[in-house]
Amino acid sequence: MSDGGKIEQRPLFGPFTETVPQGQAPLFPSRGEAAREVVEAPKPCRENEWLGISRLDELRPHILSCRACGLRDGAKGVVFGEGDPHARIMFVGEGPGRTEDETGRPFVGRAGQLLDYALKSIEFARPDVFIANIVKCRPPQNRLPLPPEVQACLPNLKAQMRILRPKIVVLLGALASQTLIHPSIRVTRDRGKWFTKEGVQYLVTFHPAAVLRDEAVKKRQLLDDMRSLREKWEEIGRDR
Repeated sequence: MSDGGKIEQRPLFGPFTETVPQGQAPLFPSRGEAAREVVEAPKPCRENEWLGISRLDELRPHILSCRACGLRDGAKGVVFGEGDPHARIMFVGEGPGRTEDETGRPFVGRAGQLLDYALKSIEFARPDVFIANIVKCRPPQNRLPLPPEVQACLPNLKAQMRILRPKIVVLLGALASQTLIHPSIRVTRDRGKWFTKEGVQYLVTFHPAAVLRDEAVKKRQLLDDMRSLREKWEEIGRDR
């Protein structure tokens, strides 16, 4: 907790390696400096309850019954996520919207249609990947999840990632990128960059909802990032 009682959002995983294009300065400070600035947040103790679960269908009822924060009280249901239960590519957004809350499925509104289009552009489809969010319940008025809500729901996402063991995680927007990589990430500056953490490749890109607000520029950039995803997938191989 920082001065003034504000709760700071902390990175989910351990050290990472930033891939810096030639001619660009690194985004983050040296290891020594970073070690002084970054303090690991306490891990929610309840994440250990699910260490023995090895399948998403076994995990689902636990997440659907989660009431670790107040978001569930204002939502119609829990949006678990969907896709290939053995996927090696995972997409992570911020939280369900109205349509997602009503259907129980992630990314099914206009933003979801754009995500489907982006996947199709690189010859992928929803059944080839797994799509989830940082939080599983819709925040009121579609606002961004608050830091305590993010921390409360992280064990759900961490359990999904532990079971899936993705090789690639595509981070859709600032909240997903700052939560899973580093709070210093800025999507407008860092989109298209790859980061490696614990053997997993992370790609930062725009949230489809942000693209819809500026299609003239951001749609092309999103599709560029999808091509980068395809190239990375070809590079690391499709073996499971």
